[in-house]
Amino acid sequence: MFLGERQSASFLWHAAGAAVVPAIALLQGCSDLALPSEEAPASGADPSYNKLTANYLKNTFKDRASYDAFEISASRWVHSIKGWTWMTCIRFQDQGHPRTYVLFIKDRNILDSRYAVQTDACSTQTYVPFDAMGPTRAGVLGPLY
Repeated sequence: MFLGERQSASFLWHAAGAAVVPAIALLQGCSDLALPSEEAPASGADPSYNKLTANYLKNTFKDRASYDAFEISASRWVHSIKGWTWMTCIRFQDQGHPRTYVLFIKDRNILDSRYAVQTDACSTQTYVPFDAMGPTRAGVLGPLY
């Protein structure tokens, strides 16, 4: 019986080692991900991106009359599925419900857009009224939180 237990222990030891080695290799590769400043353009986001964003939203949101109180965050240099891009968050009211949308922009092109997810960190951003979207009823609805 002692030999069987010893073989089981040996198997478990080797199995654990086989799982640890790839995990260490994976973690070593992760250190390369947190270097956005190396590729970030020195001049920051193009100021015309706000107008590009407004035009895109006006063409994408079909029932614009139901949307109101648009606010926009500053653009951030992020690594997305499309590579390094500028990401901006837009908050607005959709029939009285708060929504947040993100756009990924590079070289004056919208590469991707979607409703925000938690990892976008839009809730941590500072927003200003997005006047390029036109007049709103923000005074009636109040600010978004």
